[in-house]
Amino acid sequence: MQDNDSGTIKGLFIGLAIGFMAGAVTALFLTTKTGEELRADIKKIALDIRDKAEEKASNIKNMSKEKYSEIVENVLASYKKVKDLTEKEIELIKKIVTEQKEVVSK
Repeated sequence: MQDNDSGTIKGLFIGLAIGFMAGAVTALFLTTKTGEELRADIKKIALDIRDKAEEKASNIKNMSKEKYSEIVENVLASYKKVKDLTEKEIELIKKIVTEQKEVVSK
């Protein structure tokens, strides 16, 4: 389910970026600017889009790091539980073996 959510978010982000870019380019071509002004505006818009994309990518990367940390913590907690249970079982087995030795030696 979370993969589907991240896919939806990614699709939404891509759609917004494409829509923004198409709208900006359309607006630029409908204005009465010189070629130099138009190129400068296009360059500015391209840099803005790049900065926003980098920011979104960074946010996604941070979310991934948080999710990774959460998974590692869960695995470590599970390992500790299993280890504690195993140690208790070892103690129980030692106790049973000791009792069996006492019964056999009597």
